[in-house]
Amino acid sequence: MPRRSGTPHRALCAVVLAVMLPVPPAAAAPAGSGPPAGRDARAADFAVFGFSQSDVHEEDPQVYELVPDVTIRAIGKWSTNGDEAADYNFEQIRRYHARGITFMGSGTASVIFPHDFASTEIFDDMSTRDAENNPVPHDEFGFPDPARRGNIFNPRYRDYLLDWAKIQIDGGVDGINLDEVNAGFSGGQKYGFNGNEGFDDHAIADFNRYLLAKYPAFTAADWKSRFGMTDDNLVRPDVPADDLTGNFNYRDYLRAGGWHLDPLNPGNPMAAEWGRVTANRMYADDHSFTASYLRRYWKELVDELRAYARDSADRHLLVSSNGLLPYVDFNSVGMYPWNPDEQTPDFRGADYVPVVDGHLNGAKSLQANYRYLKERNREIAGDVPVAVFIDWPNDMMTNYQNLPLAEKRDYWQIFGAEAYANGLFPAFHLRDTVGGPTAEQAGMLGFFRTYTRFYREHRALYRGNAHAAQQVRVSTGNVAASLLVQRGSGARTLHLVNHNYQRGIIPQTGVDVRVELPSCPRRITLVSPDFAGSRVPAWSCRHSRLSVTVDRLDYYGVLVLG
Repeated sequence: MPRRSGTPHRALCAVVLAVMLPVPPAAAAPAGSGPPAGRDARAADFAVFGFSQSDVHEEDPQVYELVPDVTIRAIGKWSTNGDEAADYNFEQIRRYHARGITFMGSGTASVIFPHDFASTEIFDDMSTRDAENNPVPHDEFGFPDPARRGNIFNPRYRDYLLDWAKIQIDGGVDGINLDEVNAGFSGGQKYGFNGNEGFDDHAIADFNRYLLAKYPAFTAADWKSRFGMTDDNLVRPDVPADDLTGNFNYRDYLRAGGWHLDPLNPGNPMAAEWGRVTANRMYADDHSFTASYLRRYWKELVDELRAYARDSADRHLLVSSNGLLPYVDFNSVGMYPWNPDEQTPDFRGADYVPVVDGHLNGAKSLQANYRYLKERNREIAGDVPVAVFIDWPNDMMTNYQNLPLAEKRDYWQIFGAEAYANGLFPAFHLRDTVGGPTAEQAGMLGFFRTYTRFYREHRALYRGNAHAAQQVRVSTGNVAASLLVQRGSGARTLHLVNHNYQRGIIPQTGVDVRVELPSCPRRITLVSPDFAGSRVPAWSCRHSRLSVTVDRLDYYGVLVLG
């Protein structure tokens, strides 16, 4: 069974709860409480990320209680709500900035509906197509109105995205988060998510350009021998690439080969040239046609938005997206089933919210998954921060919402801490848009406010970290250890996450940790969100071989090597 090329279980939903809580008046953020917001915001300074998405005219007062450095999608443009400046509540940006919170606008970059456009003809033009040039329905979303995916290869669709994003920039957002940028290639439920999507005229013409650039010396004989093309359907450098009658027409090629219902079939000699798109990922080592041109058009969008913010407001615009994409200030990775982050027999991927019989499986470690995301992000986007959030609506969010309150808190104290321990940032969940309990309704807001204080106060430990090469050995089982080194300063921190768990954490004592370092530290302190202040553990180091004993490990501890 091939890996699914779409993510049907996590499509955004148009249903948005109105915020019923009163919005507090603006108040200045405590001095030194966080990095600058507004035009001076830098993603590299963020340490506490929040997740709370509202409709464009709504506002979540929970954000002002948590006071994160940033919410990765404060508002979300959906369908026609957000096409006009009057649709928005931009006044809330002032309240964000008064508390030192960076405000990210956002919107779907791919889901479209008929009423989004002035006519059926425009809707059809904006829509993705299958290999028979028919619009691809996405009824799997379950919306009353027929949903499709927008075609990012169509310059008119890219202009449509830019238009609403510029409205948000004019309104004063600090950044834009574009969701599901490359999601229009799955084929949807109609084709069993086999990749039969994205074959419109714009893409076919670009495919000709790609082939001509990749094989500039090919003759007619080469095209025929390499790919089985025929004399009446050959790639030709002497005919415009978008002349799909006189030049190569890939749809005709697919129909002639019998692959028009399954274009990515391995029997198709050109399937590898076209490429298989993985939703919300743009892998750096993928140089197929779709990967190459998606990166090109994504960069054009990013460059245009940043230039607009610079020229119109003299400021840098932060850019993010759902997944691992290049050219961003930070990536925000939705955690949902059918993800590509781990190869599993059931094809569901990494289990980011592990449960057993409805209870948290805190004995499982996500260290390998988090490290994979960290390394892939470095390959794709460079050394930019990566935030992870529980995406919705899907069973991972359902599993989290159904946990008993104590286990919800345990989730963040174990798996949120483990994200920090591996150079990622968890986005603390405040609110979704489909009616799930808010953090306050679930009894989590007070916990978040207290728990994140540690990361706020120790933000310097979490900036610019990479995984160190040295292996850490721990004498005690069920402890995940990670050694991080900061770029530039070379400062090292050793992170310990306790996975000794049976429907509650079981603290461990006498945890011995050993690691070989380039040189011995001069001092070591232990800090943790589980206790106030700092402690000095017993340790020794000789010939760069460090040995530390942690008297007690509850959830998470950080050994700061000075």
